[in-house]
Amino acid sequence: MSESRLSAVGAAAVRVLRALRWLLPALCALLLYLILPHFPQVTETVFSRGLFRGLNAVLGGAVGLLPFSLTELAAVLALPALIAVVVWRIVRYRRGKRGGRFWRGIAWTLSSLLLLYMLMHGVNFYRQPASELMQLGAASRDPKQLQALSMYLARQASAARELLPEDADGVAVPELTLSEILTSAGEGYDLLEETYPFLHGTTHRVKPVQLSHWWSYTGITGMYFPMLAEANVNIDVPLFSVPATAAHELAHTRGFAREDECNFFACLSCFSHPSPGFRYSGYVLAYIHCANALYDYNPELWKEAYACCSEGMRRDLRAQNAYWDQFKGKVEEISSSVNNGFLQAQGSAEGVLSYNRVVELLLAYYGQGGME
Repeated sequence: MSESRLSAVGAAAVRVLRALRWLLPALCALLLYLILPHFPQVTETVFSRGLFRGLNAVLGGAVGLLPFSLTELAAVLALPALIAVVVWRIVRYRRGKRGGRFWRGIAWTLSSLLLLYMLMHGVNFYRQPASELMQLGAASRDPKQLQALSMYLARQASAARELLPEDADGVAVPELTLSEILTSAGEGYDLLEETYPFLHGTTHRVKPVQLSHWWSYTGITGMYFPMLAEANVNIDVPLFSVPATAAHELAHTRGFAREDECNFFACLSCFSHPSPGFRYSGYVLAYIHCANALYDYNPELWKEAYACCSEGMRRDLRAQNAYWDQFKGKVEEISSSVNNGFLQAQGSAEGVLSYNRVVELLLAYYGQGGME
């Protein structure tokens, strides 16, 4: 092949590489997705406790300065922005302007967002499991142990509830205002990380979603948006459940992606929190998970555990069930299906059922005397 021919081929190759360079961030994300599941210790050290923490401190700290939810604002503006872009591009196309640079810019943005997602959340699916980090043994399979845990949680929740005021319907409300709940949600983690350093992280402001009532139709109580490192909570739900939800979303900001582990750490952080409103919320969340598992196994054992709930706690549980009953329908089913597919794509074989694996972690922690 002549020198001129080689030069032409080389120039063509360079043009192709330049045209496809927008793929580089996406390819990096794909490599992380394929490789990191096989190296959890590397993921733990280099990414979850290293790169993620640094990026989260900077990005989450900046976003946390704002009192409103950027995630909610982005969701509201997304459709109008998309329509505006499509109309604009149609007008430009009719004027003979192809807009190759514009579409390359869009491709770069999407590719970069995919890499940012992996670094701010995706990699944390592949870190060492919480059971290993805490050196928890295997959870007991004895139904009596699950009943004992359920009874313990019911008694602890009932005791914490006695310290709380009630609303006009006799439903418990935290002694803190909503603003105080959202700004103090990290205090339990600050205490926990003295024993479990892997929980170290920067506590960001938890954001209230103003369109929460409509959000409830999806069945979602909270959401961590990785690209903004922003924790968001539904504030239309019964207020006593908000502290545990806020603690769950903060678990994501501290480097945990699996939903079962975030529920588990939410419970532990609430147990450790100085506020009785947080402790009550955490004990109720843990009780619901354990009691539901107990009921599925043996309704008679569940009845004995339920008898340990105070009348006030039973009132709260009925109020919470009544709240969610009004939103059941197709939207919730679709939302659950989408969430299930997302979790499975991240390597959680159980999908949304992984939320219930919190019971195994609670049982193992209880069995080692962690709740004494």
